Amino acid sequence: MNGFYRFLFSIIIVVTVLFLSFSPPMKIATANLEIGNTKKVFTEGIINTKNKNYEQAVENFTKAIELNSNFASAYSNRCLVYLQWGKYEEAIADCTQAIRINPENIEANLNLGLAYDKIGNYQQAIAEYTQVLDHNHNDFRALYNRGLANFELNNYQEAIADYNLILANTYQNANFNQADIYNERGLTYLMAKNMHKAMTDFSYAIHIDSENSRAYYNRGCVCRKMGNIEGAMADFSKSIQINPYQAQAYLNRGLLLQECGLYQGAIEDLQAATKCFCVQGNMAAYHHTQRLIDGLQKWLLSSNQTAIG
Repeated sequence: MNGFYRFLFSIIIVVTVLFLSFSPPMKIATANLEIGNTKKVFTEGIINTKNKNYEQAVENFTKAIELNSNFASAYSNRCLVYLQWGKYEEAIADCTQAIRINPENIEANLNLGLAYDKIGNYQQAIAEYTQVLDHNHNDFRALYNRGLANFELNNYQEAIADYNLILANTYQNANFNQADIYNERGLTYLMAKNMHKAMTDFSYAIHIDSENSRAYYNRGCVCRKMGNIEGAMADFSKSIQINPYQAQAYLNRGLLLQECGLYQGAIEDLQAATKCFCVQGNMAAYHHTQRLIDGLQKWLLSSNQTAIG
């Protein structure tokens, strides 16, 4: 199956107010200077994050933390940088610290869940998303990501329940693409072997977004499992038409063509799949598909020689 879409995390700047007790004039001036320096390097960190200057952004937020060790926003934003940079263990450490300083920072829980998700600790990711939902039971980001994590753990009914909650509150969730939710729920029904509900969800995703190549591909997989070869072929072809780099659609259409005895077309599709896999850097799939091509070509050569003999 395809990889799953994750909601992107956004930079949220938490306004931090530093209260000063009465002090002699020199101490007040020093404190104001420290606050000014902290704000300056923190703001520079935000700018560097937006510009994807991750190394510099980490340095900025680290400096802000050195100036104020209880600066929860600096930990939260450094966590976001580590997430975008792919440094998930560091992100976990920073999010955990941000929550320790400010337990009400549910955005940190959401990002902590994402970090656990990235390292494959789905159970802990679910715990963090649930923390978010304890504060706001309709937070569609937490419901969506918890559904994905439950899917990875084969908790299909729990995943379906999360997607149902999102779809039941569409009036509150204007920022998500409903087609993505139907796509994910359809995949879950597919894995739970409920083909008819899977087919319905993929078809509805296509109804919402007629250019959704992933929904066509997924529906093609259901058609194939249900023995509808013509429908599967049409959906794989439509997926490729929308997204010419849809490697899995080329692969599955190639295998269908092989089953139908259309060997030249099968080889062409499998070769197109290898090119896409190579571009995507998916070398395991590339080598697997190349072995399929080699096996088919050897079989064709052997068959021809047998016919000649």
